[in-house]
Amino acid sequence: MIDQKNTKDTLVSLNTRTLFIFSTSGSLSSLEKHNTALQHMGINLAYFSFAHSIVPETYANLLRSPISRGGAVTGQGLKIGVIPFLDWIDDTSKTIGVVNTVVNHNGELHGYDTDAFGFQSAIQNYLAKSNNQIKKAIIYGNGGVSGVASYILQSMGIATTMTGRNPERVKAKMRELHLTPLDGPFDLVVNATPVSSDKLENATGLLDVLQGSKVVFDHNMPEKDGNPNYLKLFCDSNGIDFIPGNDMYIAQMIKQWTLFLDGFTDEGHTWHITEADIKKYWRLKL
Repeated sequence: MIDQKNTKDTLVSLNTRTLFIFSTSGSLSSLEKHNTALQHMGINLAYFSFAHSIVPETYANLLRSPISRGGAVTGQGLKIGVIPFLDWIDDTSKTIGVVNTVVNHNGELHGYDTDAFGFQSAIQNYLAKSNNQIKKAIIYGNGGVSGVASYILQSMGIATTMTGRNPERVKAKMRELHLTPLDGPFDLVVNATPVSSDKLENATGLLDVLQGSKVVFDHNMPEKDGNPNYLKLFCDSNGIDFIPGNDMYIAQMIKQWTLFLDGFTDEGHTWHITEADIKKYWRLKL
């Protein structure tokens, strides 16, 4: 068995039967968190992350290789670009047009989207604990998570529209997602941009759509790195409920790791992983 230094604090135990999950996030914190959990479980997998971009076909070939269990896909271009090289994708991925999780099933690549599950869980958990109702929502920003948010909100029967800093890009995204303009105020504002890392006055039009809102979901998580979240500070000061991006992240991560681990065979032993197992070994709290 080889002990390979993964970060300055974490050793990853490898042998000739170790399989890899290849992530494209490049995050050292993710490397440490995921490999520590896998080590504690005693499962013969290692989490490896690229610090640089990779061509979709090259990435798919790597994921199909005998040393791979699958991949955690980040970056909108790669989430879209890898799809033609997969053997199967789930219905959510077909609808949204992206995948963020690929599992190698004996050489066949299966693609999934767990972001939609994570976002829906975050919204539904809030509604279960709140007296508020969400009938009308607006998404601020036209990036990758905007498609996920639009799909879930509309599937929940919530009238949804979009705005952002670049009107032309917003119009194009609205056409793609079949959204139409709606008048405010909005019950829910979904921030799909990094603007909460800076003073909100610098985010064109954001303060306008926040007026009269009941709740804000922020996909951005500056607090994760110990930085202030200006959107949360605004909500706290104005009596607006706040759903942190972490609520989506944890839910989607549980779903993603269940896909990676459940049914994984290691030296004749087939693992049957539960949500409780993931919460335990990753030390998660929702």
